[in-house]
Amino acid sequence: MDDETTDTTGTGTTGHTGDGADGDLLDGLPPGLREAIRPRRAAPPPDAPRGGLHHIGPRPPSYPPRPRGLPSARGGDLLAAVLPDTVLDGAEYGPLTVRAASVRGDSHRWQGECRQDALCVTRLGTSGVPGTSGADGADGQGLLLLAVADGVGSAPRSHRGSHAAVCLAAEHLDPVAGDLEAALRAQDAATFSGLVNKAVADAAGELRALLGAPGAEYATTLRALLVPLDPHVAVRGFLAVGDGGLFRLRGEGWWDIGHPAVTPDGSGVIDTGTAALPDAYQRVVTWLLDPAEPGDVLVLCTDGFSGPLAGEAGLRMFLAEQWGGTAPVPQPSDFLWQLQARVKSYDDDRTVVCLWEGVR
Repeated sequence: MDDETTDTTGTGTTGHTGDGADGDLLDGLPPGLREAIRPRRAAPPPDAPRGGLHHIGPRPPSYPPRPRGLPSARGGDLLAAVLPDTVLDGAEYGPLTVRAASVRGDSHRWQGECRQDALCVTRLGTSGVPGTSGADGADGQGLLLLAVADGVGSAPRSHRGSHAAVCLAAEHLDPVAGDLEAALRAQDAATFSGLVNKAVADAAGELRALLGAPGAEYATTLRALLVPLDPHVAVRGFLAVGDGGLFRLRGEGWWDIGHPAVTPDGSGVIDTGTAALPDAYQRVVTWLLDPAEPGDVLVLCTDGFSGPLAGEAGLRMFLAEQWGGTAPVPQPSDFLWQLQARVKSYDDDRTVVCLWEGVR
C-alpha cells in the first residue's frame, strides 16, 4: 500500500511533511523560490476573532453598522456615485508609522449619500522609492503630508471640494517642501507660516477655478501635519482651515493639541464659525508642535471623530488601550475596526490619520 499523505496546509491540499517527493522536486531550486512554492500551513485562527463593531455605552446606535444605499450614477454627480464608502491607507518610514482611514458616516449610509470627508497620505519633496535608500526606505529627505478634509454638510458639492482640497494642498506644498523642512529643522514658526499661507492661498485659487461654482457650494475644511522624514528632526508642523481635531496620545493619556495658544489675529477671541475653503483661505492657522517623544501617537481627524473622542471618556479609554502604552501599531485592518467604535448620537463621516513616533 502506498504511503498516505497528510494535509499540512489547512486548505485540503495534501503534501509530505518530511523529505520525499516534494523535497526531491524542489531540490536544486534557489532557497527563496523553494520556500515560496512549498505548501504552507494555514495561519492559526486569531485569539479574539473580530465580530461586530465595538460600541461605547450600554447600547449601540440604531443605525446598522454597514454600508447601505448608494448614490446613482444617473443622478447627475458621477463623483458622488463612484466615491468608495471606505478608504484605508498607511506608510512606514524609518521610525514613523502611519495608519489612515476615512469611513462614510451612518447617516450618509442610511440616506444613500456619498462620503464628504477626504484624506491624503503622501510624500513631498523627493521622488525616492521605498527600499532604494535603505532597508526601510528612510533616506532622511522630504516630508510626509498627512491631511484630512471635511466637506461642509450643507454644501451640495462639498465632497468635490474636500477631495480636491487635499490633492491641491499636496500640489502646492510640494514645491516648497525643502523650505518647509528647513523651517521645521530651525523651529522657525514665522517662515513656516508664510510658506503654508502662500501654498493654501494658491490651492484655494486653483480650487475655485477648477470647480467653477460659488465657493459655498463646495466648502470644505482642511487640516494637515507636515512631518520631516529626517529622524533627527522631531518638530512637526500643523496647519488648519476650519474645525476638526488634533490629539496627542502619550502612554494612555490624551491631550487635545488642536487649538492655537494665540489666535491668528492676536485678539485672544476664538471665532466659533466654521472657516472653509476656498473662501476662507486667509484664515489659515499654523503652529509648530513640541518635539515628539518615542511612543507618541498624533491623531489628526475630522470632526466626525474629534467630537466623540472629546466627548466620550469610554472611547478615549478604548482607543488608548488599542493604540497607546505598550500596544503594538495595529495592522491596517485592525486600525479600521478600532476607529469605527460606535457611539450613540455621532453619525457623521469619520476620517483619522494616526502617526506613531518611534514605534514598530
